[in-house]
Parts: sequence; structure tokens; C-alpha cells
Amino acid sequence: MKWIGQHIFDYISRFRNDVYVDAKILDSSGSAGSSNDILTSTGTTVVWTNRTFTYTKTNAANTWVILHNLNSYPSVTVVDTGGSVVRGEVVYNSINQLTITFFSNSSAVAVDGKAYLN
Repeated sequence: MKWIGQHIFDYISRFRNDVYVDAKILDSSGSAGSSNDILTSTGTTVVWTNRTFTYTKTNAANTWVILHNLNSYPSVTVVDTGGSVVRGEVVYNSINQLTITFFSNSSAVAVDGKAYLN
């Protein structure tokens, strides 16, 4: 890939099977990022970001409001303190906040544990 102004252009390089290429993609500041980072554009710069967020709820509640600041609508997985995946209704309030409400047989149920967002 080649960075020109605000655009990244893809190109393909073909090598023999015995050729090894060690290359890094750098953001606008020259950083190569870290494992699991995602290259994102702010419109004027390109930066590496860690696009994951873990929310811990230690006191059980049937509604969790999570401010994550991921600037997106992330996928959500909730795991209770016993390690079981819990299903809840997710409402995206904005690109930086969501609400999860938990139900069982149409009644609200309190849950504590962790929400993993990515």
C-alpha cells in the first residue's frame, strides 16, 4: 500500500516463494501500531487504534449503560461472573455509547459480569 495525501492506494507485489518481505504500515505519526490495532482515518490523519473495550459490572443490574468511545457501533458479547454468555438487547445510543437490557421470560433480570466490545 502507498500513502498519498489522504488516500491509501493498494498494489500487489509478486515474489518468488523463497523471498521474505518484512514491512510495516505506518500511521501519520510514523507509528507501526501494535498487535490487534486497526488503522483508522480521522479525515486529516491516519492513526492506529485499539478497537476493543471491556466493561465490568460488579453490581448486578438489568440495564447497563456503557460509554466506550470506540467511535463506532461495536459487536457486543456479555459474559456473567460464572463464565456463561448472556444475551441482552443492545441499543446503540450513539457511536460512543450503548445500552444493554437483560430479560428472561419477558421480565427484566439483573446480571453482573463483563461486556466485551469490538
